[in-house]
Amino acid sequence: AEWPRNCTVRGNSPFGEISWPIWCSLNNPDRILVYRAKLNTALRDSCQRGWRLLYIMTAYYKCSEVLKPYLFKFLQDTCRSPGLHFQGIAKACEQNLRKTLQYGGRAVYPSAMELKAMVAGRSSKRQLFLLPGGIERHLKIKTCSVAFDVVEEICMEMGVHRDEAFNEYAIFAVTNRV
Repeated sequence: AEWPRNCTVRGNSPFGEISWPIWCSLNNPDRILVYRAKLNTALRDSCQRGWRLLYIMTAYYKCSEVLKPYLFKFLQDTCRSPGLHFQGIAKACEQNLRKTLQYGGRAVYPSAMELKAMVAGRSSKRQLFLLPGGIERHLKIKTCSVAFDVVEEICMEMGVHRDEAFNEYAIFAVTNRV
């Protein structure tokens, strides 16, 4: 899916003024902007909520081809700028967007509990994985984690470092343990 196109943000680019689609609430078509600046506490909280919204949206929707280079540059500049408050979440947004572009974004929307955790700033959980031999292993799963990430992490822990070897492993979902 691509971004809803009922909101725009305008800016200057090397090619002149451009209007970009930006995410917005379906109930409130006001513009949502993420600012990079020194802010007082009230505005910093608002900015933090904007970054968290961007984090959630990058997990579900691809951006347009027009916006993609500007969005990546903005996120990378924010990650590399010393002293900015939102370097960590900017990096997480960039990773989410890369995964969404590579794998197509999450297909299942978050549960109420997961959404509440994301809005509060918690973006990962410990998930139990059962390995052969009855071994239980808890791994950190993030919003945009895919099965290949889990296979890769387990392989690395076993000392398997070749990309070709990762394809020899699979994950099975156990939905009802008796």
